Amino acid sequence: MKDLNRFFEPEGWRTDFFTSTTGREIRYGHAMPEGDPKGTVVITTGYADFMEAYHETINEYLNRGYAVWMMDWAGHGGSEKSTVKAKKKGQTVEDHIEDLRKFREEVVKPVEGKPVFLSTHSMGGQVALHFLRQHPEDFNFAVLATPHVETKIKGPARDLLKLVFAAAITSGLKDAPIERGRQNITKALIAERAYLKEENPVRMTLHKTFMLLNENLKCEDPTVGYIESLLLSAEVSSQDWFLKGIRTPVLLGVSTDDDVVDNDAIRRAGKLIPKATVKEIEGGIHALWIDRDKPRGEWWQAIDAFIAAQAAPPKPNLNPPQVKGP
Repeated sequence: MKDLNRFFEPEGWRTDFFTSTTGREIRYGHAMPEGDPKGTVVITTGYADFMEAYHETINEYLNRGYAVWMMDWAGHGGSEKSTVKAKKKGQTVEDHIEDLRKFREEVVKPVEGKPVFLSTHSMGGQVALHFLRQHPEDFNFAVLATPHVETKIKGPARDLLKLVFAAAITSGLKDAPIERGRQNITKALIAERAYLKEENPVRMTLHKTFMLLNENLKCEDPTVGYIESLLLSAEVSSQDWFLKGIRTPVLLGVSTDDDVVDNDAIRRAGKLIPKATVKEIEGGIHALWIDRDKPRGEWWQAIDAFIAAQAAPPKPNLNPPQVKGP
């Protein structure tokens, strides 16, 4: 039973809400590690995820000595969903970026004098790329597992999709929910978990178990405007000029068996972001944070090495420029 404790709510975990700039109640949680903290990690999730499914990840960071702060995106997990009665507009990637800014700058209480870093996944990686470019002072470094850098739909198909969504928005359907949108987007994730259920029974059933216990954790269906914002956001984040402008040190995780995001786009981002480190996880799946022990263990080894490298003093210049004498 002791081995299973990592899947439960961490000791000292406290949850609360803050109000986003669009008027949504955003759920967050936080906890302190035992002893003197090494720093602060801010965790965000991928699409349709929630903090209960991250208990093991939270415990990993706490056990490593980091204070943990985590939020659920608007419309996800324990954060406020859209309702007909509330009549609140649908969310966009820009709203997520602003929610993360408010959380980091107005809610999170970082350990003074220690590094603050971001840890995220998939769609959260898309938000992170834009956030790091817009607010480079907020995080010392970032850990992005299988980030959504660019959509897998390209060429004429993507152009057509953009035209369809633009026409729908022009027709006044920006805040209209797409029926069964959540199920269609998460189809590949569900198939991935079902495929590995026998090999990794606990982690692959986390989502279903928590949602059976609390149906309100289910993500709301995306709106037309939300999907269009993801398309446009990814189109920008895949540009050379954009990636070269991210100055924050970033660890990018690539899972070779990932069928959800574009791995080549992640590898390309790793070459263009000036301080990027790319870690290839052979046989890893998209849900890297809850993958099997071997690929997940390799990912945590990469995280530990990356964090250590950020704290290490700069290497001496073994070939200093020669200064001519008088």
